[in-house]
Amino acid sequence: QGVADPHTGDILGYKTSVAGATFTAAMNYEQTEPTTSAAISMAVMEGLEVGAGMATDQSAADVEDDITTMYAKYTMGGISVGYQTTDVEPEAANTDIERNAYGISFAVNDNMSIGYSISDVEFEEFTPDEESTGLGMTYTSGGMTVGVQHIQKDNRQGTAQEEEMTELQLTFAF
Repeated sequence: QGVADPHTGDILGYKTSVAGATFTAAMNYEQTEPTTSAAISMAVMEGLEVGAGMATDQSAADVEDDITTMYAKYTMGGISVGYQTTDVEPEAANTDIERNAYGISFAVNDNMSIGYSISDVEFEEFTPDEESTGLGMTYTSGGMTVGVQHIQKDNRQGTAQEEEMTELQLTFAF
């Protein structure tokens, strides 16, 4: 919830870099549900990257959702800290969603990283905010990566539901 992912199906996209900034634009045109988006990201100074994007997602012939997002990420040595805010504004009254997320990761060495994140989603139509926390770790050796993450979510989708997930990942690069 509150994570923008407006494009589905076949997408026509364009990406270019000019003067240290990266610009992207995309469109998927479906007969009754077209989606368009544009974004920019750039390194402002050493270690600091910022970006913003906006999209229009037409979920039906006469229903259009506006999505905006902004982020900042700072990296110094093996530590990265990030913040992102996303607003989803559907046409329907009282259905806006605002999400704020924070994260920090630490590269212990060339092979191992750990990270912690917090996400808060405010639903205009529901009383309790959805609150999520995550803790993860990865270890890479050659072309193999092993990872584990644990996520806890309180007030899932603005209701008094809790959700917990632990995931083990194993990937190989050939």
